[in-house]
Amino acid sequence: MNITPRGMSVMNLYQLYRNKCLLVNRKYQRKLVWTRAEKEALIDSVLQQYPIPLILLAEKGINFEGQTTFEIIDGMQRLNALFSFIENEFTVNGFYFDVTQHPTANTLAKDGVFTPVEGEGIKFLDQKKCAAFLEYQLPISTFQGSEKEVIEVFGRINSNGKHLSPQEVRQAGTTTVFSDLVRELSSEIRGDVSKEVLSLTEMPEISIDSKNIALGYGVTADETFWCNQGILRVSHVRDSEDEQLIADIILSVALKEPFSASKENFDNYYQNDKKKLEIESAIATYGRENLKNDIKLVLDKIHNLISFGFSERNYLKNILNPNAGSNAVKEPFYTLFMAMYQLVVVENKEPFNIESILESLKGLASRLKSAKSISISNRISNINLTIGLIQNYFKQSSKSLRSLGLLAIDFENYLRLSKVEPPYYDFKQGFYTLDDKSRLFDENSFEKIIHNITAMANLGKGKKGWLFIGVTDREAHTIRVEDLDGITAPRVGDYGVVGLEREAVLKGVSLDQYIAFITTKINDSALPDKIKADITSTMTPINYKGKTVLMLEIACGDEPCWYGEEMYIRDGGRCKKINGSDVALVYSRFR
Repeated sequence: MNITPRGMSVMNLYQLYRNKCLLVNRKYQRKLVWTRAEKEALIDSVLQQYPIPLILLAEKGINFEGQTTFEIIDGMQRLNALFSFIENEFTVNGFYFDVTQHPTANTLAKDGVFTPVEGEGIKFLDQKKCAAFLEYQLPISTFQGSEKEVIEVFGRINSNGKHLSPQEVRQAGTTTVFSDLVRELSSEIRGDVSKEVLSLTEMPEISIDSKNIALGYGVTADETFWCNQGILRVSHVRDSEDEQLIADIILSVALKEPFSASKENFDNYYQNDKKKLEIESAIATYGRENLKNDIKLVLDKIHNLISFGFSERNYLKNILNPNAGSNAVKEPFYTLFMAMYQLVVVENKEPFNIESILESLKGLASRLKSAKSISISNRISNINLTIGLIQNYFKQSSKSLRSLGLLAIDFENYLRLSKVEPPYYDFKQGFYTLDDKSRLFDENSFEKIIHNITAMANLGKGKKGWLFIGVTDREAHTIRVEDLDGITAPRVGDYGVVGLEREAVLKGVSLDQYIAFITTKINDSALPDKIKADITSTMTPINYKGKTVLMLEIACGDEPCWYGEEMYIRDGGRCKKINGSDVALVYSRFR
């Protein structure tokens, strides 16, 4: 392992940051978690020219622009604080950084990459202090090593970090099948799912915020399923206790008995070689993807149980424990989950009388044996009690539950992923015009969708894109559709799920007939035959809270896709027609 100590100015590091040369590996890195006060303290130290701790980077290679890229091993929170101060996200001692004093930041601000503060009464650091801040030399060590060595170094550095919760310590630098599954499921349920390695510039979009802290991050803990329904508190999610709950569920399901969820037992399954082998073998026997899908299926059934009251904060909490007050209901939720798992997955049943199920669950927490005890025997008794309360309102399912199609949690994550991977996702409200005087099928809009399909087919060999029809990506468009068609659209972040039922009504046909009409239109288009066949064979209707969305999956072939004599690409979140040298660049993606 070759380690190179060096100094690097804040200015040079900011250049690397905005050139997307500072990377974060979510396999072992945690989220952005520093509070504003912690960020302000660091910046104040830099402004006063005090030394700050070492930042450790792993050299990863050269990107397409010929620049060296680095994976952040230690110092992500510090780097984010430095760069967010430059981009006017907070003040230190009442002063903002003057963006005009950094050429790159000034250009990015003018281009709308970030929004600098402006207005009367705002105080900025003077030129001398801005220059001293930018010239400050941070202690940097870079090293070259294998992924295994990088993970080992990260784990050693972070295992005793003062800001890490017990669960974050367990996950730090651990890359077993079990720990990876905990990360994946937790991210999908929280809504901060992303690609494995991403630029530090993208981390705010998938980091955890809260209404009290308001750092402008993409995922608000208060609005996650866990906090919205009172299963966990905001502080729990910020400390990764949702991951511990998911680990609890995975261990219980894979090992085929309720897990005795003590700190020592959790630690053993992350650190003890014998226990690690036990859970790895259990997951392999169950099937990793089967286990993941079964857990998501049960969560989806719980979502459906409470769907008509889901907009009501603490709805599930108030059912399970009406007297909980500010307390979370983690253990009652675990009990409900395991009871539902037994009925839905093991016995292949489905709920048919939701009102009776919810009525039976009222005050469940008060009936549980030693709610604070997590012994195996107590948990078995609690789960059996809950099954007895609700099983009469389930019936035998006539289909294999694992093949029910796309679940609500998956659909929501596609929408959230589009924020950090815009070229791969596109959304259209539908095909009809939004003119209140003349609601007609818009051939121009349909043609644009076809262009988008060809653009996604040019993402590169082995890649995929997704197009969702029946989803708006702006609140103004959602409101417009609601007003015109008399619907109420459920929201997922900035997206409105308006569905296609309303357009079937406009055409005067059933929803199935309307989807068949869209399929015929695609087959009659000038798209290459293979693209048409692939799309129509994988076209998936998704029912989300009573609205049907059509998902088109576009798989790239072995060579670029032409639309007649035209070629299109995805430029960020836009579709763009290209020619000349850009065509050669597209061909290079398929080599």
